[in-house]
Amino acid sequence: MNFIGYLLLGSAMYLLGFMINLKILHPKRKTGAVYTLMHPTILGFVGVCFAVMLLVSFLMGRFLLNHDPIDVAFVLVNSAVATGVFYFGLNPDQTKMNMPD
Repeated sequence: MNFIGYLLLGSAMYLLGFMINLKILHPKRKTGAVYTLMHPTILGFVGVCFAVMLLVSFLMGRFLLNHDPIDVAFVLVNSAVATGVFYFGLNPDQTKMNMPD
C-alpha cells in the first residue's frame, strides 16, 4: 500500500470511531457516564474493530498486495495501527479541544 492508501484507511477508521462516539457514547456522556480505556463498552468496540481489521488486513494483503503466504507482520501491525486510530476517534480527549475565541 502506498501513503494515500494508509491515509484513507486511517481516515476511515477515525471517522468510524468518531461517528460511534457521536451517535452512541456522547449522549450517555451527557448523563454523566465516564468511558475510559478499561470500560467494557470501549473494550468491546476496540475488540470488534481489531477482529474486523485482522480480516480486512489479511484480505488486503492476499488480494491487493499479492502476498502468497500469510504476511503475519503486515496483518498484525496494520490491524494494531488501525485499531489505535479507531480508539482515538472513539474516545477523543475533549479537555484539550477547546478552541480559543
